[in-house]
Amino acid sequence: MAYTASVKVGTVPTAYTVLVDCGSSEFWLVSDTCKQRGRRVPFGRSTSQTVQFWEGSWGTAYEDDSSLTGLFVLDDVTVGGRTLPGLPFGSAVTLTGTLAADPYDGIMGFGFADSSRTGAPTILDALVDAGFISNHITGWKLSRNADGRNDGEITFGGENDAIFFKDRQVFVQNLSGGRFKTWKVSIDGISMDGSQIISAGVGIVDTGCTEVLMHPFDAFAIHNVVPGAVLLRDSTYAFPCDAQPMLSITIGGSQFDVDPRDVVGYTLPNGFCRSNIFPDEMRQQGEVLLGVAFLKNVYLTLDVTRDRIGFAELR
Repeated sequence: MAYTASVKVGTVPTAYTVLVDCGSSEFWLVSDTCKQRGRRVPFGRSTSQTVQFWEGSWGTAYEDDSSLTGLFVLDDVTVGGRTLPGLPFGSAVTLTGTLAADPYDGIMGFGFADSSRTGAPTILDALVDAGFISNHITGWKLSRNADGRNDGEITFGGENDAIFFKDRQVFVQNLSGGRFKTWKVSIDGISMDGSQIISAGVGIVDTGCTEVLMHPFDAFAIHNVVPGAVLLRDSTYAFPCDAQPMLSITIGGSQFDVDPRDVVGYTLPNGFCRSNIFPDEMRQQGEVLLGVAFLKNVYLTLDVTRDRIGFAELR
């Protein structure tokens, strides 16, 4: 499942659907010269008379090894009714991997400006610099299709206290640093069906990833305590579709339970359902990528100024 937002760009503002991704820092749109653009809404001289092109090119890659290369551009960008004139961002001319097949028109990154491959400010930074908001903070509530409510939201500049329990909120410092920092937290422990599997570890927060990713040894230990869990030929796991695996992740001394519906994924031809806990050889033991399967169960606060991450129980 991907979470998207609508932005408007150009002379006569054109609406674009972009993936919202706190695992990256760049804002980019598919170029009208991109051969892999398919049915997506492209951006360029064909859609805007005010677009300007910088000299040089840029490129980036994502966790799933998909990548892009493109050009630097400037144009007016409107987010939530707030227009940022002459905002620098990226256009994507070539796409590889899943990016070539994805349906959205681009990506809006909510990482750190210093980590951006385009060298441009993030949308959040641009909104602060323009005086539209005061704080470098975003508050996230990711919706769940099974609930039948389209109630996901991102609050720019603060939090929506009405949808989470403020007294059940914890903040933890970001562990990441350096040139390409991410949102990384200390994990106190991970349990499955009441049994602690990982005593301590590190979590990488990523709204652009659907699953929870962990080292293959950790993934085996997690699934080994779930009745009926099986290892598939592609080295992922599956459950009986009526399974009720109870995954819990403790952060900042608070335990956050994951709805079993977010652990049990889509139905496979063999009658089982895919596990949304994926083994990933890129991860170290004890390192977990906390994707949407976990993040749907918390209210997430990303505080750039204080370099900290908040987790709270939803109402």
